[in-house]
Amino acid sequence: MLLSFNNRESGRLHYEVVRNGDVIGDLYATKTSTGAGIDYSTESTVKVKMLMTFSLYSKVTGLFRNGVLVNGSALRTVNGKARVKTTILWNANKYVIHEDDEREEIMQDITYTTARLYHDEPTGMKKIFSENFRKFIPLKEIRPHYYELKLPDGNSNFYSYANGICTGAEVNTNFSKAFFRLKK
Repeated sequence: MLLSFNNRESGRLHYEVVRNGDVIGDLYATKTSTGAGIDYSTESTVKVKMLMTFSLYSKVTGLFRNGVLVNGSALRTVNGKARVKTTILWNANKYVIHEDDEREEIMQDITYTTARLYHDEPTGMKKIFSENFRKFIPLKEIRPHYYELKLPDGNSNFYSYANGICTGAEVNTNFSKAFFRLKK
């Protein structure tokens, strides 16, 4: 089901991933209200051809209860091989974050993550938690309903919103630039 702008409590948004004018993949953003809270996920599959073809897969999840993240995850693969595999779990008074053999703890509440970017405009937010980078990263509203997310790798992504829903994004990496376009 495609989500209408009038029904934001639960639904699925579909974005085309565009690079150099060609559709190279899809991103699906899902928001589901459950008895346990609100569950967000984004899942994308992309095929990029440079010198060789790369198949990229990404899935980011977050379950929020009473406005706070209680668990989340990030998985990113390139040609079927895991590059990022992170789990985030609220445990008593802190978050425990695992990636491979690394373990980190964060004592600060996480109220907004990248998994929410497509369904909930980050109005008033100055930083959000990145499941992929395992840290809070700066967010700045450039103009009304248009935000810049500054990534730790030096790149920036840009998100535009209408009626609280992300209508498009520009995603930048060291190798490429892609655009996510909401399909209506």
